[in-house]
Amino acid sequence: MPSQSKAHLRRFNVLLPLNSWLLRGMSGILEVVAALYTSLDMRFSSPVLNDLDRRGFLYQITDPQALDELFCRGEEIVFYVGFDPTAKSLHIGHLLWIRLIRKLQAVGARPIVIVGGATSKIGDPTWKDKERVMLDYAVVTENVRSITEKLRRLVKFDEGKHSAILLNNDDWLSKLNYLEFLRDFGSLFSVNKMLTMDSVSRRLERQQHLSFLEFNYMLLQAYDFLYLFENHNCKIQIGGADQWSNMISGVDLIRRKTGQVAVGMSMPLLTNAEGKKMGKTEKGSVWMDERLMSPFDFWQYWRNVDDRDVTTLMKLFTDLEVDEIERYEALVGRKEMNDAKGRLADEITSFVHPHADLDVIHKTAAGLFGEGGDLGDVKTFDLPAGTRIDRALVLTGLASSQTAARRLIDGRGVKIDGQTVETYDVLLIGEALISVGKKKFVLVKA
Repeated sequence: MPSQSKAHLRRFNVLLPLNSWLLRGMSGILEVVAALYTSLDMRFSSPVLNDLDRRGFLYQITDPQALDELFCRGEEIVFYVGFDPTAKSLHIGHLLWIRLIRKLQAVGARPIVIVGGATSKIGDPTWKDKERVMLDYAVVTENVRSITEKLRRLVKFDEGKHSAILLNNDDWLSKLNYLEFLRDFGSLFSVNKMLTMDSVSRRLERQQHLSFLEFNYMLLQAYDFLYLFENHNCKIQIGGADQWSNMISGVDLIRRKTGQVAVGMSMPLLTNAEGKKMGKTEKGSVWMDERLMSPFDFWQYWRNVDDRDVTTLMKLFTDLEVDEIERYEALVGRKEMNDAKGRLADEITSFVHPHADLDVIHKTAAGLFGEGGDLGDVKTFDLPAGTRIDRALVLTGLASSQTAARRLIDGRGVKIDGQTVETYDVLLIGEALISVGKKKFVLVKA
């Protein structure tokens, strides 16, 4: 490492003993100290890490210098990201992880994508007021199938030696013998340390129920990291900030079991300019599965973000150069920002839904809201294929009766995807946006 970079890293010497003193029993302090990473002006030798930092991907790192050295040594870099199938679709929080996977893969790192078929069977702890609802095994199996299908579309599994590897941790965790696991690993986990972790101590301070099951999840995720370290030379775990305590446990387990260094790296939770968590609408989560959220609704979500969030989201979710993105910052509050919002929505939608017709989406939005108009939530209705337009108007609440629906059509007040409806006999097949006047509109799937 160049001496100049070492000088920069000296500002972070407080983080460097993590593999010795702090990891031996002061995880509570570790959580606080590592969080300081975001407030200090880190400079890496690796241009890859500097770009990620500038874009806002990096939040907490257990050992910044070790991470920097991994990227500078020129050896193969293997990292893993885990997706627990607690729902049948990925959401935009997962999209942040996928974007980071793609960026690291583009520079030669090899991703391991873990679908948590085993850990989701015991419930992914949220560390909130209530434990996550336990899922039936059949539901877990279906969720694994559904999100695996989407991951295969968004992550590159055919990149030669840098191809991503897709694994299900049920393949090894389900084979563990509980007594052998306790014998081999039980003494390597400190209950004292677990209790000092911020995510745990907050629950204890509020005197809220904290089950043994949730602590087991921490052990199993730590074992996942050790398994991948030993079997796939994986030295980096990446996850959301809410997984930080589990990541620390994995790094510590590897050090205790092998005497070697591994690195945990967390990404920030996705929040807007007001500090509220992003990814929710009045209708629920912003899903990445078109069966749960149409490409139009998905595009609309991004087109309707606050001006102040546009450049932050562009840095995270697009491949546009940072210098180009930062030029948009001067447009906050000005009409020209609508063009930037449209570009943001186009970039993200074309990535998640590559078969979506952006021209149709643009024309539909313009027909409904006018050029550059702000978009509101669109209600979605599932109708039988071949439903007539006059009947559809009644079923969706756009008309009070079939007579009223025909009156609207006769008055040329009904449009499908921006085109005026001139006959009652139009049959709906597939996805269509229906509008009545300038303010009433619904999305139908027939």
